[in-house]
Amino acid sequence: MWLKLQGIVKYIILSIIKFMKYTTLLFDLDGTLLDFSKTESAALNSAYKKVFGKVPPKTLISIYHEINTSLWKEFEKGSIDINLLKKKRFSDLFLKMGLGTDVEYFSNIYLMELGRGGYLLNGALSVLEACKAKYRLGAVTNGIGDVQRSRIRAASIGRYFETVVISEDEGIAKPNPAIFDIVFKKMEITKRDEILMIGDSLSSDILGGINAGIDTCWINSKGINQKDIKPTYTILEINELMKILQ
Repeated sequence: MWLKLQGIVKYIILSIIKFMKYTTLLFDLDGTLLDFSKTESAALNSAYKKVFGKVPPKTLISIYHEINTSLWKEFEKGSIDINLLKKKRFSDLFLKMGLGTDVEYFSNIYLMELGRGGYLLNGALSVLEACKAKYRLGAVTNGIGDVQRSRIRAASIGRYFETVVISEDEGIAKPNPAIFDIVFKKMEITKRDEILMIGDSLSSDILGGINAGIDTCWINSKGINQKDIKPTYTILEINELMKILQ
């Protein structure tokens, strides 16, 4: 009887440890906490109106999004650098749409508009507030330094993070594990089994976390069915994170 009771107590303790093992949470920004789609559309439309003086065509967003997404994938692989990406996405866009203007000038206007987009996804703020009371929080994002810092200020979420690591600043992008090493060093983290990476991108956030040897939580908001990359947890929206952490 006593041995059986000991076994039950041990099981309970191990179960509690399993679900309370994380001390540090690392968040992606775009698509995880910040609504990048809304920011991108607003910035592109605004830049187009300022530069060309007219309402943009309806196809502008979809064509740009396809070009931009493809280039960011190349950036993640290390095939192109951030400076080339900034220009090429618009040179490719203007070529495809038959538009003519100074690419660098348009890019600068777009980035300025992009930096104003501090739109939070539903549930993001309440999750940050709940997590801040119990965990150490950091952010690691593939993005342009000035733009991301501006958006963090616009969204008023900088106070939640001990550190924010941005790919352009470091010259390294997720899924390269080296960018996580920078986070670990800044936060003086030594126990990787106590860290959980939360993000919406399999190719950068989740694969990056796996490469860095930490647990991952994939926000699969689009209900994608895939088997190649295996996150530790999968949720449909940021609010579900609290169920895992509890």
